[in-house]
Amino acid sequence: MYQVITTTNDLSNYINAIKHCQWLALDTEFIRERTYYPQLCLVQIAAHDQESKLQLACIDPLAIDDISPLLHLLNNENIIKVLHAAHQDLEIFNYLSGQVPQPIFDTQPAAAVLGYGDQMGYARLMQQVLNVDLDKSQSRTNWATRPLRQAQLDYAIDDVRYLAKAYPMLRNKLIELNRLHWLDRDFARFTQSSLYAINASNRWKKVKGLQVLKRPQLAILRALAAWREQLAEHKDLPRRWLIKDDILIDLARQEPKTHQDIADMRGINTERTKKYHQDWLNCIQTAQALPEAEWPMIKRRSKPNDSQSKVIDVLITALNIRAQALDITPSAITSRKKIAEMVQEGRSTLTDDWRGSLVNSLFNDLLQGKKGIVIQENKATIINT
Repeated sequence: MYQVITTTNDLSNYINAIKHCQWLALDTEFIRERTYYPQLCLVQIAAHDQESKLQLACIDPLAIDDISPLLHLLNNENIIKVLHAAHQDLEIFNYLSGQVPQPIFDTQPAAAVLGYGDQMGYARLMQQVLNVDLDKSQSRTNWATRPLRQAQLDYAIDDVRYLAKAYPMLRNKLIELNRLHWLDRDFARFTQSSLYAINASNRWKKVKGLQVLKRPQLAILRALAAWREQLAEHKDLPRRWLIKDDILIDLARQEPKTHQDIADMRGINTERTKKYHQDWLNCIQTAQALPEAEWPMIKRRSKPNDSQSKVIDVLITALNIRAQALDITPSAITSRKKIAEMVQEGRSTLTDDWRGSLVNSLFNDLLQGKKGIVIQENKATIINT
């Protein structure tokens, strides 16, 4: 059984019942297809009351005038918030309250550390941990419609019902393997407000296709992308509704000088966008006036040469051996791309978090010739040389 909370009074009563819990399972349902900011449509919580009874609730923020008691609860630093793939949920609460709920426990990276798999989806993780097959029929539902159907509510509450069951099991296993502390830095990073801050001046780095542009054109793209980001935020509209990425790229590459130049560009809907044309020209002219020292730059990494490729292959083999010994998927530790970057940059270590702690010393020893890989009993093995 679970509560469906649609009034301020019921919300207050629920929060009073669970406010002394040590941890709670948390999930949200939201939409953002037509807006810049996500629209919070439902909050699901599973938490123990003072009698240690698990209390489940679907909280409807569209029906409740004031959800500040909920936000206050989530910002209580004495309560661990347990989520799966927490980034988007934390982004929503940071937007609503100006704070990121903390401390947190994210079962997705925890699953990676425990060997269940990298970037594990919630349904698949619950199947592996609890042997539960979750209903996926409501995964594409419109959570803003009211009233919510029983099937929608049942689907939503399962996201915390089973999360609350899996969390103690995952945490205990991490403790048994002495791996709980591996996740401290990951969880701390997830709760930094800067991670969710809007940075219009850096948005150009996420525009698809920017690799085709030269540095002075990247300066134009940076200005145009910042303009789009600020306007999308102001109007609370998706970026693509204002101007798509491919148009930004074309404007930066073609550098139109007049309104007619813009109108003549392929793919421009002049009637719909003409109100922005002068803004675009202003962005282009401002970027063109910048000195070369202020032009942005992107890494254009060449392919590894034959010698580097051989070294990368050896390190990949060593990564696979180490991951297998720990019963962790290699991709949870690092990727071939990151190893290639390390080799090309002349480094012998990766990150300084738990991932790096598993392979940094090994990679360094291999690169210095202190260790090697041999075949023993038809199995690749790392030995001291």
